[in-house]
Amino acid sequence: MKVIQKKQVNNFKKTAILLALSTAISMPVMAFEAADKVAEEAKVERMTITATRSALNIDDALTSQIVITRQDIDLLNPLSITDLLSSLPSIDISNNGGKGQSSSIFMRGTNSDHTLVLVDGVRVSSATLGSTSLNTISPEMIERIEVVQGPRAALWGSDAIGGVIQIFTRQLEGGEHFVGASIGTDEYRKYKAGIGISHGEGQTTVSVSHERADGYDVKDDGVTDNDGYKFTSIAIRGQQKVSQDFVLDWLFSNDQGESEYDSSYNNPDQLENLTDTNSHAWLVRANYQSEISDVKNTTVFSVGQNRDSSDTIFGTESQGLYETRRNQVSLVNNSQFTNNFQMNVGFDYYQDDVSKSTQTYEDEKRDVTGTFLHALYSGEVVSFEGTARHDNVSGVDSENTFNLGAGFKISEDSRFVINYGTGFKVPTFNNLYFPGSDNPDLTSELSETTEMFFETSFSNVNASINIYYSNIKDLIVWNATKSENIDSVKIKGAELSMDYTSSGGKHEANFSYTDAEDQSTNEQLVRRAKEKFNYKFTTSINVADIFAEYKFVGSRSDRYGVDLDAYQLVNIGLNAPLSKSIVLNARASNLLDKEYQTANGYFTQGRALYIGVTYQNF
Repeated sequence: MKVIQKKQVNNFKKTAILLALSTAISMPVMAFEAADKVAEEAKVERMTITATRSALNIDDALTSQIVITRQDIDLLNPLSITDLLSSLPSIDISNNGGKGQSSSIFMRGTNSDHTLVLVDGVRVSSATLGSTSLNTISPEMIERIEVVQGPRAALWGSDAIGGVIQIFTRQLEGGEHFVGASIGTDEYRKYKAGIGISHGEGQTTVSVSHERADGYDVKDDGVTDNDGYKFTSIAIRGQQKVSQDFVLDWLFSNDQGESEYDSSYNNPDQLENLTDTNSHAWLVRANYQSEISDVKNTTVFSVGQNRDSSDTIFGTESQGLYETRRNQVSLVNNSQFTNNFQMNVGFDYYQDDVSKSTQTYEDEKRDVTGTFLHALYSGEVVSFEGTARHDNVSGVDSENTFNLGAGFKISEDSRFVINYGTGFKVPTFNNLYFPGSDNPDLTSELSETTEMFFETSFSNVNASINIYYSNIKDLIVWNATKSENIDSVKIKGAELSMDYTSSGGKHEANFSYTDAEDQSTNEQLVRRAKEKFNYKFTTSINVADIFAEYKFVGSRSDRYGVDLDAYQLVNIGLNAPLSKSIVLNARASNLLDKEYQTANGYFTQGRALYIGVTYQNF
């Protein structure tokens, strides 16, 4: 294997970052505040929306889920969303290079297009490719991320076979603001700003981020060149209380940029290959609360759109624009009959439109209509959940999906949950209608999943163990001329997670085992490791929050019989207030400068150092 070439970092940057790290670590240890912070957080009721499509205490949800908060993002100072997701159990990340290049997310062994991605409730996947690009969404735009693992198609419809990732955009109170800048390896630059604006009984948050880098040589093709990128993101998120019972909220986000890449399909000496991306999402949502015959109701109506476009350029010649427009309408009513029993009734409609693409498809529009009924009983000892959904997909077929779950409270701090659910994935426009390789007879991929998990808390320890089994049939694969429903996949997996808080800090660890086997070949699905282990330690020294994390990813297979070696990574960083309003962030990624690949033929970044300063008034 060719030795990965690493760009020398400017001495000033190295000195500045190492000085920042050493200064914070060498602060006099007045008191460790980590345990107090965790105790304080435990008092706050943690809410989730993704698990049931209505506000619910996360401890009452009968699902496996993780919430990444704004505080987590500030501490980890990630370059991308995939930096946040890669530390979660049973999630594999595959990158064709580093930031700016295409990436894939495999949740619990399922395919990269088997995870539904939402931004404030708006679907943001491509109708042509089926996958979702997360590269252009800046972490600075994010308030929190909810990750629900396991099938949720009965609530959300197509794509939610492996799980759901919902990104919630930034929210600031009126008068709050921030502005900051960062520098780092490969001539990395990032500028960010945000402000909260009050208007009566409402507020709007405007946040913007711009980042760029010269990049590094991402492809093992015998030609050395840097593959840079630049992205700009803007998000406007707001709400207005119209009356005591009626609230409006809205979202507009736009992410655009360009990234250089090395293509396998054209002259490798042609170094100016670019991908131009531009996507936006907007949403207007009305929330109305009422009470009828002692039944409390919350009715949510939303209308929105997602547009995703990508243009590839070889040299100076465009290879064609691919654009998806998805118009979306949703109506969900939550009825709280008693303190223990609630019911959700919902209607979803969206239309995919690829008519703006350069490529001409035989069918350019598709309507999807779904209705669902969800009921949840949360008792003192036993809880039950049931969901049934019907989706009608024009040009394909109709699908019925359901989820059943039961939870048993063994003690005040322990519970056992069992779930069974079905899911489906609608064929993409490329699968069905791409000229020369079209197959309009394709049907949806179907899944069945059984999951059991046990959660417990004792002393300062929280622990859980999950076991799941999935059977996916009619998997769509490429047979060298067109896509066909021919494969069947069986996935067996287990996850062990725990965290422990002491006076010195907080320890978090998870181990996951995933066996995803193609039944036609008896081989493992590509780019998915059987074993993964993650460990993170966070602590506070004086006013500085410090973290160190270790990641182990086992060996994986790739296409054409290639094996990818296991690898280990160490990352460290800090978040330290220099004054009441100025915060220093520093991060060292791949501290041990390991060479590894997550996709055959594509290099990953070596040791990378980043430092930034933010001025904020909150």
